[in-house]
Amino acid sequence: MIIRLRHLTPGYFRLLQMQLAGGLESEPKDRLVNHLALVLAIMGLSLSYYSVRQMTEPVKTPPEQ
Repeated sequence: MIIRLRHLTPGYFRLLQMQLAGGLESEPKDRLVNHLALVLAIMGLSLSYYSVRQMTEPVKTPPEQ
């Protein structure tokens, strides 16, 4: 769980210290979430790579009759 605060407060620093010390869980224990995030990232990168390759291919003009 990521908590975003607008101002850096002493309470926020205490929260970070507790997370580092192991008092609070910052990452989910479910490994499925991590694996799903990895698969989605790979799919996104693959789609981006495919799109870039499609844009950089030379345009084939149809033969004139």
